[in-house]
Amino acid sequence: MRSTLTRTLMSAAALTLPAVALAAMGPAHAAPANPTVLLPNITVTEGDSGQAAFIVNVGLSAPNPLSHAVTVDAVDFSAVPVPGGGGSTYGTATAGSDYVAFGTRTLTFQPGQQVARLKIVLKGDRAVEGNEEIDVRFDNTELTVGDNDIDLVIGNDDTGKDTKKPLLLLPNQTMPEPDAGCFAYQVSTMLDRPATTASTVNAVDFTTVPLPAPLVGTYGTATPGSDYTAFGVRTLTFARGARVANLPVTICGDTAPEGSEEIDVRFDNTTLAVADNDIDLILSDND
Repeated sequence: MRSTLTRTLMSAAALTLPAVALAAMGPAHAAPANPTVLLPNITVTEGDSGQAAFIVNVGLSAPNPLSHAVTVDAVDFSAVPVPGGGGSTYGTATAGSDYVAFGTRTLTFQPGQQVARLKIVLKGDRAVEGNEEIDVRFDNTELTVGDNDIDLVIGNDDTGKDTKKPLLLLPNQTMPEPDAGCFAYQVSTMLDRPATTASTVNAVDFTTVPLPAPLVGTYGTATPGSDYTAFGVRTLTFARGARVANLPVTICGDTAPEGSEEIDVRFDNTTLAVADNDIDLILSDND
């Protein structure tokens, strides 16, 4: 063990180091800033029957800069009572009938990774009911967390209707824009019931398509090459018995103060039934 005198001499020597040397030492020992967890709010139509594995993209404001993997816990908070809420809970969806309860799941971001995916299994029914919310909280992480929850709203689509073909259900999503890096955001497109035969649908990037006259502008406001990667036409396939197909859209971040931007995707060329034929993927500015 060093004596008190030795420790005092070492401290004194440190104080006599040239300022240039001290400045050089600083950056070498500076820890990288921990990125912020970005959580999308999503409204998805319920569906009439069957299960649908819906993907929630949990992003970071920048790729994980640390030399080790970092984790974050996603906790199903739907049935947790609100303090002083008179018996109400944080969510209104019912585990077992509206979705499959999942308790706590740990998501992992490896060094350089920017997105992790949380899978939530939704259940369809034909009961006429109000919209329902699955509430997910995020904690137990060394990452920076601002808004610590996701509201996954299950929109009711039951009016006693029936269609001969499975109906395509397209969720609108709002994702905070990252500060740096690009990652493949998975958009879950769903059917209201399992596909009776293998079916396809074309997803078309409509963001830069001009609006019809006399309107001015384009269908979307995001800029290909800086806000996201343009993708033209992609064909999604629903296998027989499936309810979900995933569309990857690569979104990119920056720190420029700007308004929210929209990626517009249209769906056509399909034998499925289509009501609303587009998805608005909103990149909300957080700079």
